[in-house]
Amino acid sequence: MPRSEGHVQGAGATIWYETIGRGLPVLLLHGGPGADHTDFLPYLRPLARHCRLVLIDQRGSGHSERLADKTRYHLDYMVEDLEALRRNLKIKQWVVLGHSFGGILAQAYAVRHPRRLAGLVLAGTASSAKSVDSDFRKILRGARATQRARLRALERAGIFTPSGEYTPAYAALSAQVLSAYMHAKPPPARARDAPPIATEVVREMWSARSYFLIHGNLKGFDFTRRLRALDAPVLIVIGDRDIVTPASAELTRRACRRATLVVMAECAHMMFVDQTQQFNELLLSFIRGCARECRLKSP
Repeated sequence: MPRSEGHVQGAGATIWYETIGRGLPVLLLHGGPGADHTDFLPYLRPLARHCRLVLIDQRGSGHSERLADKTRYHLDYMVEDLEALRRNLKIKQWVVLGHSFGGILAQAYAVRHPRRLAGLVLAGTASSAKSVDSDFRKILRGARATQRARLRALERAGIFTPSGEYTPAYAALSAQVLSAYMHAKPPPARARDAPPIATEVVREMWSARSYFLIHGNLKGFDFTRRLRALDAPVLIVIGDRDIVTPASAELTRRACRRATLVVMAECAHMMFVDQTQQFNELLLSFIRGCARECRLKSP
């Protein structure tokens, strides 16, 4: 399969990218904030037989540039990074897939550059900070009282070390509370050994106070009204054991004019790890529909 790799100059940051395959381009936006493109690999790689996968590491993550000015870890700049990449690759339209935080970035891009969308896939994500915070409150209510008390104590003491990483105790307890919502079955070793999160991005964008509350520059984000203007088809996917609740996913579906919501069985937040074949078949069907629509609209 054709493959290329390189860097592009975004909005004041150097962004790493890789493309695999040929056909309709599909941009893959990883979660976090602060994770990297390896979240999707090798699970989505078989799709490169049918389309052109475009993977990136968002600014501050993976192979992309770390920034001295932390305030530039912001959706506005990230959206322009994506536009710079699209222009560099000479892509007219692409399907944009965002998972988790990547879905927030995907929506920010979609509402600002709707003519560049052949389709939008929102996997394990929500359309407002209010929904995200509500879903995390539900998770905390389901945790044991001793876990909640310990989390509060650790958060009062500070969740980051002087070097900027999560404290080991907070990282371990948070993972324990979230474990049932991340994977529906034991993940393969490669999923357990994911690269470390870029915590400087997390602190600026998500929260320096708690993993379970948006308190960074994403605080208050809300795309629900602007999603209505999208003409492209939208696929919303969550797992039946996801961090994102069906209520939050349904709010996003209702906000879009042409959206389909799929709740995948026996899946948690990392649905493409839990049920790789099922997820890829669902995604491939959507991509083919987007490709047909693009051909019909072509002069």
